[in-house]
Amino acid sequence: MFKLTDRNRDVYPWAGVNVELNLSFDNVLMLLELFEDKTVPENTRPSVALNMLVVDKSLVAQLDGARKERFFIDVLRDKLNIDLSSTGKKRNVASGNDDSNDPDIPIVDFVIDAERIFASFLFDYGMNLLEQQGKLTWEEFLALFNNLSDKTPMGIAIHYRTCEIPKKDSTNADERKRIKQMKELYELPEAKAIREQMEYEAYHRRMESQKKLMKR
Repeated sequence: MFKLTDRNRDVYPWAGVNVELNLSFDNVLMLLELFEDKTVPENTRPSVALNMLVVDKSLVAQLDGARKERFFIDVLRDKLNIDLSSTGKKRNVASGNDDSNDPDIPIVDFVIDAERIFASFLFDYGMNLLEQQGKLTWEEFLALFNNLSDKTPMGIAIHYRTCEIPKKDSTNADERKRIKQMKELYELPEAKAIREQMEYEAYHRRMESQKKLMKR
């Protein structure tokens, strides 16, 4: 949780040691890219990530494999709100599904949306994010990101990624068509794959139900 009174946002107490971290937003974004990099073996990611985050690299070198993995999980959960302990998947602002029975449908991709995010910060705050590299912390970045106005490129994208298509009636054919087109335009590739899989499974369930009815 963002606190205006927190004076040690870059310090993380762990196992009796105050560990200084590099939590600039650009460094954390590079860390998130690491999660998606298939060329980096999963068993080496904790070490790579900790060397990106921890200022004093000698602290990382002192940890054995198990403690390094534990520290990796703890620091991501406590400082970045990314929980790897239960599912092995990152959970943060990028997910828009609160139903635990359905897959998480991403509404933000910090790589794909980089241009929109840059333009949105410039539009709302007059802030050039390239000039803020190494300065703006991840918490500060998220506080600003989560409060972008609906008129920004990112706000518009999120709106169409999350809005529902209205039910069909006698007057809204054009509006339904427009919203469908905009949702397709802004839909993230991962979200599209999840949606298509869910649609296929729903279709399969309908076919199975019809088969059962025909057998009666």
